[in-house]
This record gives sequence, C-alpha cells and structure tokens, in this order.
Amino acid sequence: MYVVHAAAEAVPFVKVGGLGDVLGGLPKAQARAGLRPVVALPRYAKLKAEMDLEGEVSYPFAGGESRARVWSAEHAGVGFRFFEVDPGWEGPYQSPEAERYLRFSLALAAWLEGENHDLLHAHDWHAAYAVRLSEKPAVFTIHNLAFQGVLEPGEFTRLTGQEPDASLLHEGRVNLMKGALLAAARVSTVSPNYAREILTPEYGMGLEGVLQSISGKLRGILNGLDTEYWNPATDPYLPHRYDREHLRKKRLCRAAMLAPLGLDPGLFTIGAVTRLTWQKGFDLVLQALPELLDSGTNFVLLGTGEKELEEGFAEMARRYPRRVAFFAEFNEPWAHKIYGGSEAFLMPSRFEPCGLSQMIAMRYGTPPVARRTGGLADTIEDGVTGVLFDEASPKAILAAVERLREMDCLELARAGMSRDFSWDRRAGEYLELYEEALSG
Repeated sequence: MYVVHAAAEAVPFVKVGGLGDVLGGLPKAQARAGLRPVVALPRYAKLKAEMDLEGEVSYPFAGGESRARVWSAEHAGVGFRFFEVDPGWEGPYQSPEAERYLRFSLALAAWLEGENHDLLHAHDWHAAYAVRLSEKPAVFTIHNLAFQGVLEPGEFTRLTGQEPDASLLHEGRVNLMKGALLAAARVSTVSPNYAREILTPEYGMGLEGVLQSISGKLRGILNGLDTEYWNPATDPYLPHRYDREHLRKKRLCRAAMLAPLGLDPGLFTIGAVTRLTWQKGFDLVLQALPELLDSGTNFVLLGTGEKELEEGFAEMARRYPRRVAFFAEFNEPWAHKIYGGSEAFLMPSRFEPCGLSQMIAMRYGTPPVARRTGGLADTIEDGVTGVLFDEASPKAILAAVERLREMDCLELARAGMSRDFSWDRRAGEYLELYEEALSG
C-alpha cells in the first residue's frame, strides 16, 4: 500500500512539537510492516538537509498559476517530498499561515495527480485542504482540535479562486479542518479518550456538532513512541545508561543532573519538559510552586511559551536558586537528562489529545503526575505507573504530588518501564483504518 502522509513537520527534518515526532515514528513503523509510506512537507528555507531536486509542479493560485519545485530525500526506509511553494517561508507556523499552507495543499494535490498512490493521510489543518482536493480516499487525523485553519471567505476565494461552500463554512468563516472532517473517508485522533472528549462542548472547540455528525467514521488511535530513540539503555545524552533491571543507575543520572544546576541533592526532584501555554496547565504549577517547594521538593523545568509564564518561572528560579532550575529554550540534551534524572514528571494539562512526554517519562522510569484527560488517561495507570488527578487546580496538583511521594516509586518506575508504547502496535491499527477507507 502506497500511503502519502501530509503534514507541517516531521522528524528528523523539522520538529516543533509532538506532530513532528508522530510523522517521524509512524511512517518508519509502516515501512517495517511492508507499506510504502511517503511524507510530504513544505520545503522551509531553514531546512539544511541534503535532498535532490525531483522536478516541478504547477498549481492554480490567486487567480493565476504558480509553480513549486519538489525535492526528495529518504530516511530510515521512508521517502520524503518537500514542496517549495514560498522561498521566503523560513519554518513551520510562520505568518501568513493560512496562505502558505493552502499553497502547500494545492501543490501537493497537483503532484498527487501524477502519483499512483492508494491513499492520502493528512495531519491537522495544515494539510486539511488537500483532503478536499484528493481524488483518492483520504484519512484525516486531528492532533490538536484547538487549531483549525480559519480565514475569511473573501481571502479564501482570492487565494484559491473558489467560492467556499457550506461544508467549509463555520460560523461565517472558512474552517479548513471542518472541510477535511466532512470530506475524509475516515477521521482519527490521537487517543481513544480524546476521540470521546471532542464530541462534547468542553473539548469540541466549537466543532462538536460536526464531529458528532461524523462520529461513525471517527476513531481514536493512541500515538506511539520511537522506542529506539527514547531508550535509557542506549541514550547518548544520559551520563549513565540503565534499564528496568538496573534502576540504581538512575540515581546517578539524578545526581549528575542536579550538581551543575546547584539544586539540593537531598530533595525529591520533579521534572517537566513542556510548552508553557494555558493548555498545558503550568499557570497552575506557578501558583502551586511555593507550597510545593516548602514540602521539600526540587523542580526542574524546560520549556518556552507565553511570556508571563516564562517570566514567572524565571523569577521563581531567582528566588529559590537551590530548589528551582528553569531553561527557557529548546534543549534536546537537557530534555533527556530531565527525563532520566527526575523522580517524578509533571503534566497538569487542561486538555491533552495524546501526549508523548508521559510515555517517555515512564520509559525512563520516571512516574508521571498528570491530569486525567485525553491520552494521559489512556496511557497512565493510576497508582500503578503514575498518579492521575481530576481537577485543574493548584490544590489538586499538590495533593497528587503528595500522593505519589507516599507510594513505592521504584515499583511505579518498573511498571512504567514494562509498558509497550512502540509504534509497531499502532501501525496495525492504522492499516485497519486505511483498509476501511479504501473499502468505502
């Protein structure tokens, strides 16, 4: 089966968040299973990878005809195609987003006309318009419903030359995600629990009615993890490597993490690697932090995001230099050190479609403390591999951390490390979804 994935990012070429990890892991697993996956991406100017010029493709745009150069590369048995629709497009999610991703979808659709592929698998709103243009069956995956690709009808008509029909319009504006939801043969999202949650007003982000109307073709398939890359037994970023049978070495990782940070080596240490946004709930952590520190705890945080949260955690690090360390950056080596060196991992998300960090933490023997939502509820077994709490509040976070500290964290660590979060399991579920899409 020849499957073309379309997305805004994919490891190892470009990564901003979890979407990039998914588009790095799932196609690799599909290639191992005998499928022929190709990943289509925009060719961002900041991409420095070696690639070959495959050719050009013409597509209609803004009342005329545009041309995009198409580049190719291969990684881990997966083919990649890069569409150069705008030489000034530096990287993902750069304004004007809607115009650029519409151009990507239009160029991709034109290229697909010459491909003998079986199915298009589009991911999030950035590739949503390609679903409507596809002549072959398409699967559409929602990674985060909060971002839907919304623009004014006049702007859509100017860019595409088409008047938006009712299937694209939502509350008076063009909604590219809505269009893909209705046009796709099958729709998936990244955890079974999130697939249920998005049918409700609390999590449906205004599209719950549309999702309810297509619930018969909606399925939740849990994301996987690249277990070759995320492996504490081979991780080159860890100062001491370990596995489930040699967890004592994890203590050495903890000591090696705390020493250069100047944090108190005698205190229980909680880590977090996250985007600092309202969704992730770290405004609640900021409120809870003084009391958390008073209970005898270190806190190590790696993340960027909202200015107020960055400033708040930076102030906490200045106020408590022996208790709090904060990295306002993306730093891959330190992310691995936090996963390996912490004794607990905090994820107080208000909503979380799937989440990969809790899976990584469990693989590294670091029990997660997380809110019971989305994929967190699907992956963490309360009291067995970590601790779940319900209320999005500082009080609930404090109570959950205290509950964890009263447990046998070594047993939680061993249980978490025994769970299989590999993509190989998920590849079979996607194959079933593809077969359903192809059979009509």
